[in-house]
Amino acid sequence: MLAVSDYAAISHRQDAFSGSYISAICAAAGCGVEAVTLDNDKVDYLVRSRVQGKILNKPQIDIQAKCERSGMATSDPISYSLDLDTYDALRDVKVCIPRILVLVLVPDDVQEWIMQSEHALLLRHCAYWVSLKAMPSSTNTATQTVHISRMNVFGPQVLQTMMAKIADGIEL
Repeated sequence: MLAVSDYAAISHRQDAFSGSYISAICAAAGCGVEAVTLDNDKVDYLVRSRVQGKILNKPQIDIQAKCERSGMATSDPISYSLDLDTYDALRDVKVCIPRILVLVLVPDDVQEWIMQSEHALLLRHCAYWVSLKAMPSSTNTATQTVHISRMNVFGPQVLQTMMAKIADGIEL
């Protein structure tokens, strides 16, 4: 495969890749996804479903997306450092729409992020999710390490289950 040129900053590429990963999962799950153009509230994507539940219809999840060039997960749980503003926004119990953090882990080498052939488009490596709602406030001054179980793979069936839970009034 031909090498990909460095036309953009790595952080911009990570943002775009994590968004594409989330969009692919949403497409496979039958959910709509919308990128937030101005991330003032620590929400990058709005995900909507047409699920009709016992309590609510058409649930929504707000996603804060992060992408880390660390390769495949090797520890469980996965540790990730969030800035305090993001941590506080994600742990807020008063928001009406559930919020989750989606962490996409990719190879350190950008050339390995995607493998493509006539038979498949492979996005490497994996995304994991966590709800930080009601987590304790941090005593740190700049960042807070969060822990994400490797069991929390962000995939289409998981997303559909989350939407059904929200529609039935169950916390994530």
